[in-house]
Amino acid sequence: MRFQAAVFDLDGTLLNTLGDLTDACNYVCGRNGWPVFTEDQVGHMVGNGIAKLVERFTPEVLRTPETLDAALAEFTAYYGAHKADRTAPYPGTARALAVLRAAGMKTAVLSNKADALCRPLVSRYFGDVFDVVRGKVDGVPAKPDPTSLRAVLRELDVTAENAVYVGDSDVDVLTGHNAGLAVCGAEWGFRGREELTRAGADLLAGSMTELAALLLDGTAG
Repeated sequence: MRFQAAVFDLDGTLLNTLGDLTDACNYVCGRNGWPVFTEDQVGHMVGNGIAKLVERFTPEVLRTPETLDAALAEFTAYYGAHKADRTAPYPGTARALAVLRAAGMKTAVLSNKADALCRPLVSRYFGDVFDVVRGKVDGVPAKPDPTSLRAVLRELDVTAENAVYVGDSDVDVLTGHNAGLAVCGAEWGFRGREELTRAGADLLAGSMTELAALLLDGTAG
């Protein structure tokens, strides 16, 4: 087995949340008379947490603290009520996680999604398959700062050298590397192979099935 633990990003890696995120963005934009966005456009806005997403879809000339706070509140309320309308795990995810767990690998989730939104989604779609689940917590820097990832490793009781971070964006690659982990890029996610390669991902997987084989014995990828 190549690694003792795998830590996963959530949006664009384990769950395809893009439809619900786009709907929430466009709900806020529609209420305020702002331009709306396609799923592809939103896919390139996410990755740095909800507050940053709200900032990015708010027209630049309107980005006052008051406007951003109001838009964040609107987004959080709507998304909290509709976060599972169109969201679904990527194909093969449940099976791949079961294979990794059966081989003795510890698993965790680390997301920039607010912790209060992250945990219910993980529980809804994956039950208790993960040893640790952590979203964005107030007072702790968002990814790519390595603070949260290091905390997850301490909870798992695994060193950085024996763990891998799995994600779909340059933010994820930076997060893993900043904490001293190898990073496996999830090509099926929001950003794709080109961004992951450019960011310096150590490994690349085209599917969750390929990922499991790659993390366990290196025969894929």
